[in-house]
Amino acid sequence: MSKYCIYLDSITKDFNYEHIIPLSLGGCDDFVIEVDRGFNSSVGSSIDGDVANDFLVLFERDRFKAKGHSKKHEKPLIKNVRLKDGRPAQAIFGQEGLRIFDLQRKRPLPLTDSAGGEIKCNFKMEMGIDLFFVAKVALAAGYFAYGEAFKSYVKHSELRKIITADKISLPPNIKAKFYDRFFETTDDIEFMIVKMATEIGGCSSVLILPSENSFGVAVGVLGKFMGFIIVPSQSKHLPNSDDYRLGHCMFIQDGKLKRFSFDYLRQRLLTKFDEKL
Repeated sequence: MSKYCIYLDSITKDFNYEHIIPLSLGGCDDFVIEVDRGFNSSVGSSIDGDVANDFLVLFERDRFKAKGHSKKHEKPLIKNVRLKDGRPAQAIFGQEGLRIFDLQRKRPLPLTDSAGGEIKCNFKMEMGIDLFFVAKVALAAGYFAYGEAFKSYVKHSELRKIITADKISLPPNIKAKFYDRFFETTDDIEFMIVKMATEIGGCSSVLILPSENSFGVAVGVLGKFMGFIIVPSQSKHLPNSDDYRLGHCMFIQDGKLKRFSFDYLRQRLLTKFDEKL
C-alpha cells in the first residue's frame, strides 16, 4: 500500500502516523497525518525536538505537565551553573520553584547553604526554530484541513523549502512572510488579533486564515503564540462556508481536537471585548 506524504509531495510505501503537534507540545491522537517514515524520524523529529526542548517552551510543558511518548515530565534545566564558591551545579526551574543540584557533592543544594545565594549560569536558545516548526505544522495542518484543495491552490512548496533547508542559511528566494514568537507591534491590529486568537483557548492551536492571494497559518503551543506564516495561494478555490467560513481553527483541549470556523472564533473574540468594555 502507498500513501501520499505532504512533506515530500510524493507517494511513499513506508509510512506512519505523525502527530501534527507532538504530544509533548499539547497534541492529541485526533490530530495526525500519514507521512513518510524516514522523513518523520529524521527531519520531522529534529524540528519537533528542538521546540520541545526549547528553554522557554519547557516552562509551559512543566506547567501543563505535557509529556511525549516517553511519558517523562520535563522541566527547564540549566546545566552550566556555578555556585558562589565556584562549584559546578545544575539549576532546575519547576512549578515548586528553583532547585539547585550540586554536581561536585552529587546532591541537591540545601536552601540553607549560602553557596546558592548567588549563582552564575549560561543557557543557549536556538533562534529560528519557531520558523521551521510553524512551517512544518502549516504544511501538515493545511493538508489535514483542506486536503486536495490545499495541494492544488496553495503554494505549499514554499513551506517545504523551509523545513528541508539548512537551519543556518535559508534559500534567498522563499516567498513566505513570517512573524515569530518574539515579534511585537502595536500598529498591526490584524497580527495582534491573530496572536490573541491562538492564545485564547489556553492550549495548543492552529489557525488557518486564507485571504484573496495568501494562506496564513498561526500556531500556538500550550497557550503561547509560536508564530504566523503566510504563503501565496489562490484562496478563491478553497472552502469558505460552515466550519471554513473566513478560515479554519483547530484547538486541542483536554486531549481532544475541536474544529470550527474563524468566523465563529472572531465572534467569540468580539463578545469577549464587549464584556470588558
